Amino acid sequence: MKRFSLLAAAAAMLSAAVLGGCSGGNDEPAPRPEAPTIVLVGGDISQPQLLSEQMQAVVRIEAPGRIASLEIEIVSPLLDEQVLGAAGLSVRMNLAEPTEDQIAAFEALGFPYGGDVKGREQLDFDLSGVMPMLLMLCQAGGESSDHTFALTVTDQAAQRGSGALKVRYDHARPEPALAYRDDADLWRNTATLAATDLPEGARVQYRAKGAGAWNDATAAAEGVYAIAPVWERAENEAGLEIYTVKEGTGVAAAATYEYRVLTADGKSTAEGEFATAAGDAIPNGDMSSWSQKVLGSGDEEVRLSYPNAAGESFWDSGNNVFLENPNMDPDTWTPLCFEESGAACLMARMALGFVFAPGNMFTGDFEFAGMGGTVKFGKAYDYTARPRALRVRVKAEVGTIDKAGSNDPEKDEWLGRQDCSQIYVAIVDWTAQHEVTSGLSAPTGMWNPAAAASTDEGAVLGYGVADITESTADWTELEIPVNWYAEDGAKPAAGNFSLVISCATSVRGDYLTGCSTNSMRVDDFGWVY
Repeated sequence: MKRFSLLAAAAAMLSAAVLGGCSGGNDEPAPRPEAPTIVLVGGDISQPQLLSEQMQAVVRIEAPGRIASLEIEIVSPLLDEQVLGAAGLSVRMNLAEPTEDQIAAFEALGFPYGGDVKGREQLDFDLSGVMPMLLMLCQAGGESSDHTFALTVTDQAAQRGSGALKVRYDHARPEPALAYRDDADLWRNTATLAATDLPEGARVQYRAKGAGAWNDATAAAEGVYAIAPVWERAENEAGLEIYTVKEGTGVAAAATYEYRVLTADGKSTAEGEFATAAGDAIPNGDMSSWSQKVLGSGDEEVRLSYPNAAGESFWDSGNNVFLENPNMDPDTWTPLCFEESGAACLMARMALGFVFAPGNMFTGDFEFAGMGGTVKFGKAYDYTARPRALRVRVKAEVGTIDKAGSNDPEKDEWLGRQDCSQIYVAIVDWTAQHEVTSGLSAPTGMWNPAAAASTDEGAVLGYGVADITESTADWTELEIPVNWYAEDGAKPAAGNFSLVISCATSVRGDYLTGCSTNSMRVDDFGWVY
């Protein structure tokens, strides 16, 4: 028992020496050291640091209780286990106790490890050596990204301190660029834009300059966006399918277009504009050029009013020797079509005093023989652009039908009804002119471009009709929309007869039925695109 008491006393004295030294009996424990702290040298570790080629990333660790372990965890979309493993590293490492494979990598990067970490009260951990590798991976990826190096320090008193170095890579994406490729196809109403460096989710858009709504162009190939029309389908009165281009879509002649890149956040950038070619003119569309069509020779020569410049033959009319012969009584010199104040004046007439003839003018040729005549509809015309409508100025007097042709199968139905003057346009692809013969015998060859998509001569590609049933004392501008029998159809073949424009004071004039006092002035024919 005495020996046990001595051992207990010795143990108490040793404990007092370790804990209190020779302080004369002060047995209070030593103060606990402060917990480890982690700061960024020359920066604020709580804020993301921008990754750059010369980036310095030195983390200072203060550990009054001396470092026992220094753990790092790398959270990165690019520095994954596979990439780090190839360099001898890992997404989780303890620099105080590295593996054999890690030591060589730590030495290459200048990382402290093992004895250089353990027991230290202060340590500068330089992560700068990792940044060039990270930057290279980020640049190859081509996207902005965030990377975190989370540090946890444990001291010998089992106290922990943590901090995270956050590194941000901002991909310096070039500004989007957009340019017109100067390739408008004005018949097909298409064009393309060249785009580069578009950001994710961006759209390429276009519109007619000053229009309200923008249209999306469609990606057609790498870096190429297509502008194309939207075709709208309908059915006409004859039950045939017809198509028109939706207003504001595609490109047309004689217009200016705006384009832009619209980013996902609604920002408009890479803006520009381009203008299209003027389109096509209609020969003598302003009716300013007139000449004379010469028939016969010598004493039998007759000169008829002709709505063309000398040497041209785009327009014609049913003018004939019975209605326009200066060798006859001047009171009977009454052509169906003549110039009046720079416009074409079409007048219904009574040939020989008893045969009704409507005033008329058309693109084509007229041949008069005997008591009848043949209209050869159609002239060759070179289209560079698809028209949306025919524009014309009109002034008309339209009355009640007072004449009915003997060969009109519906004469009893029409007599006494309101007459109808008519202007129509037809874009055709004919290998020959279409002939309509009318006179004292039954007419032949009548056709209606709104009722058939072809004739024996070829295809009717598109048409537009304006019926005029009310008199107009003042000039009125008409736009006659063109309806197409096929969407995006090819334009007429070169050299074919391809344009018909017809104006008549009475819609049933081929049957010699109509109002004998009707008249119609027309001027300024042109295309609307």
